[in-house]
Amino acid sequence: MSPRIPRGGASLLLLFAAIAACGGEDVDPIVADPEEDPCLLSEVPHPSPTQTGNTRHVHDPEIVRDGDAYFVLSTNDGIPIRRSTDLVNWDFVGRVFSEQRPPWAEAEVPGVVAPWAPGVGFFSGRFHLYYSLSTFGSQRSVIGLTTNLTLDPTSPEYAWQDRGKVIESHPGDDYNAIDAAVVLDAEERPWLVWGSWSGGIKMRALDPETGFPSEEDDTEYSLARRPIERALEGPYIVRRGGFYYLFVSFDLCCQGVESTYNVRVGRSEDVTGPYVDRDGIPMLQGGGTLVMSGYGQVRGPGHASVLTENGEYLLVHHFYDASDGGVPHLQIRPLHWDDEGWPLAGASYNGTPPGPPPDHVEIAGLWGLWAGDETARTVELGSDGIARACDGEGTWSYDPPTLTIQWTGIGTTGRQRTDRTILSAGGRDFVGRASDGLIVRGYRLPPFAPM
Repeated sequence: MSPRIPRGGASLLLLFAAIAACGGEDVDPIVADPEEDPCLLSEVPHPSPTQTGNTRHVHDPEIVRDGDAYFVLSTNDGIPIRRSTDLVNWDFVGRVFSEQRPPWAEAEVPGVVAPWAPGVGFFSGRFHLYYSLSTFGSQRSVIGLTTNLTLDPTSPEYAWQDRGKVIESHPGDDYNAIDAAVVLDAEERPWLVWGSWSGGIKMRALDPETGFPSEEDDTEYSLARRPIERALEGPYIVRRGGFYYLFVSFDLCCQGVESTYNVRVGRSEDVTGPYVDRDGIPMLQGGGTLVMSGYGQVRGPGHASVLTENGEYLLVHHFYDASDGGVPHLQIRPLHWDDEGWPLAGASYNGTPPGPPPDHVEIAGLWGLWAGDETARTVELGSDGIARACDGEGTWSYDPPTLTIQWTGIGTTGRQRTDRTILSAGGRDFVGRASDGLIVRGYRLPPFAPM
């Protein structure tokens, strides 16, 4: 097996020691050379992430709703649990395991410190939590299972029942048994998806009564791989409309501010695939449409899970905060879907329910605009339909919820570009894709125009 860096460290000792070694000190934001970018003086900062409370040191977050509360479970000693009622303010409420790891873990995976990357599914009347046991860089890994009737630690029914080993891998196998997630298909049948590097992302049908792999359907499906780069992990599948969407993380985690993690997606009409990206490239051939990558203080966003709320979708992930020495933080973002049904991650969730923007929203005014990770520009969207930047000009139009800016020339090269974006529910930010493939983000600058 080639050396690899798996998603998620096992504990503060392992995970954040690597982070400290790779950028543990505060870093300055990346800025352009003023001789190369005439917009430097008009650069505006990205808005700060809005999740508050106990959100530091959250890695590999899995979000689940139980009753009126939301719970995030994550990598680390005993699998920490955080709770929120509004998806903004988070409190620590305990751990799945009273010890760092389940009692049988050391015998199965020598050297293991703590569980990684929990994945939770609710079926057959109980929550099924799948967790990973491994050591950094090893393919000797195990996925275990523990169950509970509730996630509310104050409930008299709250009690985790560990079921032991579900799937395992050894050096030389076609997969690594970590990063498990659960998806229910259109018939409510449970499936387990997992994988990291090695042979990529795999899937097995589950027995709904036991939570273990089905004996009636023992087919192992391959869903995604990167034949050359190999850096692929953290699967999560969600169903929307007539498609299943497979979210994965490309590139490297666990490097602090140097992390290159980014979230990709493909889709299929069948839960078992084949999954293809927006350009029709199969995910088994390295395909994956970009959903979110790092920018500003947000470095290496990845390991996404998805929360479905009233027909809307929120992406839950960790990122390495450049303003906090590269410490991983929890972040939640609404997913915006383009006309062809492909998702993009919006601005950090601030409590405004996802959905379409207001019927009457004032677009004209000053906006901060970023394309990819380039220097931010102050853009004026004039009431005359003209878009003006310090180094370009074009026209803009708004056909709710789509805001389109057609640049006749922008940047030091004066290139033409069309930014087709989606306005958020709050009407104060947008996200979309440019015609040159970059993800475009915009935020209304103060003073805010009346809504």
